Amino acid sequence: MKRVLVSPAVISLAGIWTLAFLPNAQAQTDAPLPKIILSAQELRSLGIAVHSQGAEELPHSCRDSGNADLSVSDEMLRHFTARGFSLESLCLGLSSWVLFDPETGRTIPRVAFTHDLEIPLNLPDCFRNAVPFLECDNRYVHWEHYEFPEEEQRAKLEHAHKVDEMVRDYIARSGVSGVFSIEALGQGIFDSSFEWFLASPALPRGYGYALHGGEGDDPESEDVDLSTYRKESTVISTWQDEDQ
Repeated sequence: MKRVLVSPAVISLAGIWTLAFLPNAQAQTDAPLPKIILSAQELRSLGIAVHSQGAEELPHSCRDSGNADLSVSDEMLRHFTARGFSLESLCLGLSSWVLFDPETGRTIPRVAFTHDLEIPLNLPDCFRNAVPFLECDNRYVHWEHYEFPEEEQRAKLEHAHKVDEMVRDYIARSGVSGVFSIEALGQGIFDSSFEWFLASPALPRGYGYALHGGEGDDPESEDVDLSTYRKESTVISTWQDEDQ
């Protein structure tokens, strides 16, 4: 379903609930999601260069964060650092498959080039430290408009804390720096919620991650231009619109 820009993090942990499969989850709205159609040059003018689509690189590369295909502008980085992000957490967020704000369920703006290459044009503030499963109030699935019952919210948070403990222990033991998959933990874990992990002193917990999507069909989408998207009432603004 989701692009894999670095080796996918595929892990399993017996007896622990994971987000990857939600057998009772049902989408709570049948309305198609707006999917913004822009050229690579138009997207670059909004602060994000996708090099595989022919856009010239911008000053701040996401290469060291695991995504050599992206770079961002001075203006975009300045906007997000004012909100508490670092370049690393911004890059991990932009590399994530995230369709809905996990706290509010509102649609996140995204630009689509292909089925496997979609880029968000804004991120919730709880992504600022690149550990949204720990720091967001995760009431909604990030890839489907489904609101968790309280029991599932608690199970999800418990699982996130267990993964956090394992990852921090692995970093302390190995001294790893840079990108790694959760397979590196070597504990037979399965959880397709993560694209990859990044060990970096620039991140408050010493690591962060990009999010993978679900293991089912993509939600139905509707191609729109940016002006049409801006007229929607149940969506999150683009980062540039927040500055205006």
